[in-house]
Amino acid sequence: MSTSIAFKQQQQDPKLGHVGTLTKEQFALLRKCYAAMYAIQSANDGETSRLRNDESKNKPKNGIKLNNDKYNESEECMSAMKIYSPEALRQATWLLTGADDPDVLLLRFLRARKWDVDNAIAMLIATLKWRLQFDVRAIVEGGELGMERYFDGKGVKGLKTQFTCGKSFVRGTDYEGRPIVYINVKAHKKSDQNFEILQRFTVYVMETVRLMIEPPVETGCLVFNMEGFSLANMDLQYVKFMIQCFEAYYPESLGILIIHKAPWVFPQVWKVISPLLDPVVASKITFTKTEQELMNLIPPEHLIEGLGGKDKWKYEYVHPTDDENYKMKDKIKKKELMEIRTNLENEFEFITRKLIEGPDNDQIIKERDQLKLKLRRAQLDLDPYTRPKTYYHRIGVLDDERNVNWVYNN
Repeated sequence: MSTSIAFKQQQQDPKLGHVGTLTKEQFALLRKCYAAMYAIQSANDGETSRLRNDESKNKPKNGIKLNNDKYNESEECMSAMKIYSPEALRQATWLLTGADDPDVLLLRFLRARKWDVDNAIAMLIATLKWRLQFDVRAIVEGGELGMERYFDGKGVKGLKTQFTCGKSFVRGTDYEGRPIVYINVKAHKKSDQNFEILQRFTVYVMETVRLMIEPPVETGCLVFNMEGFSLANMDLQYVKFMIQCFEAYYPESLGILIIHKAPWVFPQVWKVISPLLDPVVASKITFTKTEQELMNLIPPEHLIEGLGGKDKWKYEYVHPTDDENYKMKDKIKKKELMEIRTNLENEFEFITRKLIEGPDNDQIIKERDQLKLKLRRAQLDLDPYTRPKTYYHRIGVLDDERNVNWVYNN
């Protein structure tokens, strides 16, 4: 009953269901979600074996339902618990959280699965499995130079083009404060690179955009610039991957997707793409034809000049250098900061378990909120020692504190 109530509340007022706007029912489901997650992450060997042996039984177990879902999340969840230890899943959860509010992370999965705790946990664990197998951590901690070395080692060309041709970049914010990711579709040619390059580049961009989403904003704005598009630019395999990222691996991260100046051939393409979309994602897509329609969604001062705005900034790639990440060589400081972060994670889990048992304790809520701030501070201190600077650090948009400074060239 509480699941349907929480979902109905969100439908009636989309502002509900976020940190600071949770209803009593939604807060109860968040605590239940933590309880289910901790049950999986702290299972002993005997409990883990029982879960593995139960995999073939079509019944709920430890908060997980086996559903016929679009991305087989229930099966992926059970598979993850078979492959990875509870501690590995726990660590993967904290890596996914990063400097974000842990509640914000879990609420993304709850909203994406209509407040069904079982389905939200299945989706979360399936996402962790994907991140572990795709090695998202290596992509983030390797940065641009790491990807270069990875593909050079395989003798695969095409990565450099992704960064230099301007097919995708982040610039400014829309009226809702969401960072804008521009995708110039005409710059994409399927033959310019293999699929793995596209996958890794896309994940790197999405992880980079996460750095530029400033609370209380939780989503991004995508602008697909379709000017000059032809069927030669169509890449269905890549489109399917992008859809899966937004629907399955980065839930509730898309605020709006703008398809601008779609040419006459696009309706044929749209007939193929639209059936692939989840209704929630589809509802966030809007089409614009004119500059004014685009400026109704993005302030003219923030919109790039190439699309009719006043911002004269142009994308010019700045290549990274090894010395810009000198802090990553300091293993002693890194270990010290990681220990601080780990201790705070343990404290947060301990006090969250208390919250599950006593949700009306104001002192627990206050201490927990303070721990969230300490966790974020610890991660910001640790970041320069674990992940390289991005292009946006090099041009002054981002600093080590994750402050975002858009200087518009009007």
